[in-house]
Amino acid sequence: MLLSELLHQSVLDSAGGGDPEVTAVEYDSRQCRPGTLFVAVPGFHVDGHGFAAAAVQAGAVAVVAERTPIPAIPEDTPLLQVESARRALSALAATLAGHPSRRMTVAGITGTDGKTTTATMLWAAWQAAGQKAASVTTVDLRIGDDVRPSTGRITTLEATELHRFLAEATDAGCTRAAVETSSHGLHLHRVDDVDYDLAVYTRITSEHLDIHGTREEYLRTKQRLLELVGTRPGGLAVLDRDDDFGYPRLAGMPVARRLTYSASGRADADLVAEDLRVDARGVYFTAGTPWGRTEVRLRLAGTFNAANALAALAAACGGGRAVEGGGIPLEAAVRGVGALERVTGRMERVDLGQDFAVVVDYAHTTAALEKVLGELRTATPGRLWAVFGSAGERDREKRGAMGRVAARLADVIVVTDEDPRGEDRVAIVEEIAAAAEAAGAARGTALHLIPDRAEAVAFAIDHASPGDTVLLAGKGHERTIETAAGPLPWDEGAEAEAALRRRVGPQSG
Repeated sequence: MLLSELLHQSVLDSAGGGDPEVTAVEYDSRQCRPGTLFVAVPGFHVDGHGFAAAAVQAGAVAVVAERTPIPAIPEDTPLLQVESARRALSALAATLAGHPSRRMTVAGITGTDGKTTTATMLWAAWQAAGQKAASVTTVDLRIGDDVRPSTGRITTLEATELHRFLAEATDAGCTRAAVETSSHGLHLHRVDDVDYDLAVYTRITSEHLDIHGTREEYLRTKQRLLELVGTRPGGLAVLDRDDDFGYPRLAGMPVARRLTYSASGRADADLVAEDLRVDARGVYFTAGTPWGRTEVRLRLAGTFNAANALAALAAACGGGRAVEGGGIPLEAAVRGVGALERVTGRMERVDLGQDFAVVVDYAHTTAALEKVLGELRTATPGRLWAVFGSAGERDREKRGAMGRVAARLADVIVVTDEDPRGEDRVAIVEEIAAAAEAAGAARGTALHLIPDRAEAVAFAIDHASPGDTVLLAGKGHERTIETAAGPLPWDEGAEAEAALRRRVGPQSG
């Protein structure tokens, strides 16, 4: 597309200089090739303006920036100044990709916890109904039956990657997409130009206060998704009726249609879970819905997945563009969510035949840790171990809160690394431990400080007794530990398996 046309269709002013053909939009100078339009995005740690010259040298044919002039780029390079580079990046990426979200039903899934599982359940429901679907989550990217791991460390892809992926999905025949939509993605304008049809909300508690400042501002950012859907004819909001914090504010926002769900069985919800029960094979309940009553059997562990399943069923059966026939049949949706065997890093059991349980879960917020520990508490005849940490250069408020929750619900706490980044990892561990100790956990018996995560995992597994449960929380699917020196390779499940093999011997597995 010619630069002038790309800018015009993205509702941006024309740039000075020539009118070259643009074949790609990039914000990372290392990805620039001949034909690239480079957008200089000011970041948290580095400023894209400082890499504009490198982008042009690599082949970028034009630059979009918030500040001009930019030293060291040729005077004949077309240069466009904008108020917000991130907003421009979103518009340009969507335009160059051909606005793929306009050609499919797109559901945005947001909330504090449960987003990945709910999005994956929604994908599974659509697939079971014969609707080729895509999904974008923290864990993986799916186009139909093709599943590839997500290699980045962000929940919602940057606008360039997201629109390219959606274009790939539409080209492959997908008519629906579930997009895990984080507060970061909303705050940083990554999804400004995604044409959402559905806004699906899981429980909203507290997270990313390092970015949002307050819990109220965090919720306000989450509301942006519903604002986008509220502009759509026939747009649907799916809300958690059990969410005492988020629901009252979300329920008052304008939207064409609204469905509510309640895992606690509230009579005023549209979808409810009744007779909720659990065993070693999964979670079972009766779902009361606007489309009838049905038995739901989940292979996933955790009673909290009943709420995620209800949200997915509401979105699958209640929403869609009329040209695609709207929602899918309830029977197909239930079959899809029931067939889902696992979501990587979410309540995953590591079982080599040992006489105690080892569970890997991504729980990295206070609410998620409390939820998972509460779930495992009732299912553990022996001691419940909690191995976890908290990220550096992120929300510090949750460190103490997580320590207090662990002291209340776990018998033995092992505080360790999560992603220290540039912070002193020992200081982070001490901050969590101080709160746990103040809440009653005694150092040396119920509370252990082991910053090295491999050593912490091995310690818990080496000292677990028959009937115990060891929860490894906070890393889940992630494949690195972020340190000041850079990312270190990490695989929580593999590390647990290695520790188990060392303990029980080579005959295991």
